[in-house]
Amino acid sequence: MSEFTTYEYVVSQKMEGKWKLKKLGMLLLYVAFVIAWFIFGFVSKMFPLLALIPVTLWMLVFFTWRYVKVEYEYSMESGDMTISNIYGGKSRKKVVEFKIKECSLIAPVSTHDFKARDYEPEKIFKALSSEKAADAYFALFEQDGKRCIAYFEATEKALKICKYYNSSATVVSKVKV
Repeated sequence: MSEFTTYEYVVSQKMEGKWKLKKLGMLLLYVAFVIAWFIFGFVSKMFPLLALIPVTLWMLVFFTWRYVKVEYEYSMESGDMTISNIYGGKSRKKVVEFKIKECSLIAPVSTHDFKARDYEPEKIFKALSSEKAADAYFALFEQDGKRCIAYFEATEKALKICKYYNSSATVVSKVKV
């Protein structure tokens, strides 16, 4: 039982799909910001203000770039699973927490996706590096009277913990160690 006390796993969001677009959009924002500063400096003829461009650009990048460098962490502790987003390796935001024993199904996405669609979740939580992640699993549960689904990348240890706390609802398949 002591091996099931706590477990954490982190995956980085891969730059694909909408994440590539977000990164490109952020880069375009930075370029537009510099151009706007130049236009403002030349139109107002306050050329010394142009010296502020590097500092303000650095501040803008410092406070916004983290939102396109997302990592997902799920942790399991004493039968509770918590999913958090980590932005730029600096700030963490807890997304959801639920009891593993209250899940109606914990299964691999590849073989049980039809059950997830039939479940018609009202809330969706993701801790996947990619939509095509090889070891993608989902957990179906209810929270505050709403049907929820949590996607996560499973490992052997995570599945052992899920099996320990909810053996009847957990489907175990071969995953990474």
